[in-house]
Amino acid sequence: MKTVINDFRSIFIWLIRKSCPFIFVLFFSSCSVHNQINKDDYISISKDFSGSFYDKLDTLSAQYDGKIFTRSLMKEFTAVENIDYSKAIQIRINKTELFLSFEDINKKQYVLKFYGKLHKKRFVFYTYYKTVSFPILFISKEIEKFEINFPNENEIVFENKSENQGMFLIFGGGGASQLDFKFKLIKNE
Repeated sequence: MKTVINDFRSIFIWLIRKSCPFIFVLFFSSCSVHNQINKDDYISISKDFSGSFYDKLDTLSAQYDGKIFTRSLMKEFTAVENIDYSKAIQIRINKTELFLSFEDINKKQYVLKFYGKLHKKRFVFYTYYKTVSFPILFISKEIEKFEINFPNENEIVFENKSENQGMFLIFGGGGASQLDFKFKLIKNE
């Protein structure tokens, strides 16, 4: 009986040693990012950028229940319902701060300030970042960040990226989504 167990053990160890590189490559490739967008042609952002753009209110309808929803960039940041979309949104970026100025239909001025980091071709800031960790047992991370890019001199893109990941013992999972807002840029004179 001991020889059968020893034979089985030696075969099992031999299989692990032979398949270990394959398993490592499989795990590495399954966790890598695919279909990345080439951002090499994007233009760089100056250290003190200012400009303006017109936000628009998009109307969305739900597929199953017939409800109608509206979406805009400013609704992603604030709960103000009566934003005046006929006025341009002012944007100012310096090294660590982003300012978005807009007005509602009652002529009330709002200024949103976000702290982030200016990279060569983008400005990145986080609107939500939560990590819950009980080492080895449970880890959970939720992130919502925005990247501001300039594909050319007349266009600005706000990329809303959301990530959710979690792990319980050795089992892990996660998901990600991205929503882009593209606008024509009006440079301040």
